[in-house]
Amino acid sequence: MKGFFHFLNRLLSILYKVFPFFAGMYCYYPIFVEQGRAFPFLDSIYSSVRLYSGAIESGVEAGALLQIVRFLALAATLNIVINALDRMNDVIIRLKLLNPDATVVYGDSGYVEYIFESLPGGLRIRGEDKLIGGASRYLLMFSQDRRNLEFYNLNYESLKDKKVYIMLEDISRQNIENPLITVFSIAENCARQYWKDYPVVSDERIAVIGFDAVGTSILFYGLQMNLIDPAQHLEYHIYGDGREFRREHTQLDHMRPDEVIFHDDGVYEFEQISDFDRVIVCGAGRENDNVATVSKLLVSAPMSCRIYVYAPNGDLISNLFGNDRLVCFGTTKQAASPDIIFNEKSMEAARRQHEFYYEKYGGTPWEKLDAFKRYSNVSSTDYRHVINRLLKEGVSLETVAELEHIRWCRYHYLHNWKYGPVTDTARRIHNCLVPFSELSEAEKRKDIEAIKSTADQGV
Repeated sequence: MKGFFHFLNRLLSILYKVFPFFAGMYCYYPIFVEQGRAFPFLDSIYSSVRLYSGAIESGVEAGALLQIVRFLALAATLNIVINALDRMNDVIIRLKLLNPDATVVYGDSGYVEYIFESLPGGLRIRGEDKLIGGASRYLLMFSQDRRNLEFYNLNYESLKDKKVYIMLEDISRQNIENPLITVFSIAENCARQYWKDYPVVSDERIAVIGFDAVGTSILFYGLQMNLIDPAQHLEYHIYGDGREFRREHTQLDHMRPDEVIFHDDGVYEFEQISDFDRVIVCGAGRENDNVATVSKLLVSAPMSCRIYVYAPNGDLISNLFGNDRLVCFGTTKQAASPDIIFNEKSMEAARRQHEFYYEKYGGTPWEKLDAFKRYSNVSSTDYRHVINRLLKEGVSLETVAELEHIRWCRYHYLHNWKYGPVTDTARRIHNCLVPFSELSEAEKRKDIEAIKSTADQGV
């Protein structure tokens, strides 16, 4: 039955295109015979073909039927042109797919057009609703997690052996075990890039105003990346509802000597805010709210510190207020550039770091690592720029190794691991979750050698 309907559809498509020609012959031939033309049949063929350009033979009265036939001929011409363009586009796509680095981009989020335009013209293909097969890399950036997952599930058989990058804001990447799938979050990208661009260099009291997706990521990555001295004391004051964050991260007490202080009602006194060393305003996705918050801060508090404002649309806030102490972050360029989305440099650095351990001490090869351990290595590469800075400042290898161990512990604590004398991965227990001074000399030596092996590694 399906074959019959396909045949019928093809037949109707052909009839639709040729009908104006035969109808034109029906109209023109009697007229040309009556006019006494020498070759009325050939003239009728010529004039009927011209109908597809919208032209009616001069000297012929354009009656209602001929006008209708001309309209149908023009419609058929338009259809033929569109089909030809589609075929041409298909050819261009097939040519692009010959390149092993071709990327097919799907989605309707506010970031998708930016990253598509940022890719090299010969390597980018814009996907619509249907899967374009044959590429080695696919990027899914629909505005809703559900649509990204539905698209992947619908096309699973075609995508299961491809590199797929999926934007998910509510599903942690540590839950995705398939090594060919890279999950990324715009909020996480903003936070990781923020701390790289504006690192902590001394003890600070930090106010985070707004604790949605961006705010939680700012805290989550700040705790892992802001490690500059084993005796440091940073205070993170969170103005926003942190109850869910505390339910998900039960080991926050192990962030000491740093402190995380939650103000769940989100209420702050302007005089208190003026005492902080930096203020980060990061209401997720609500730039108008951030504008209002910044306006109140500037009017009501004698601010001497920098105010960092989450501003996806760029320098709107800086242009509006014209204040040198205002710094915008989280722009499309900072959160959705190809380097940040594909994260290939960090993943490659993480792989090299793991291979150092694997070749020297054994264990599990990179390809067989679970997602938790893969991203533990990524967390380490995120911290690499701090390590390189500290080494250039003359901080000793042993101190830097201790800081890296603290970061490693914090990564585990943020995923609710606990100390135990015997490591049990299933129960999230590890025997190395102790202060650096309590590690065995062999474990300390491992950390120091790892720092040496990856010093100055570009990420």
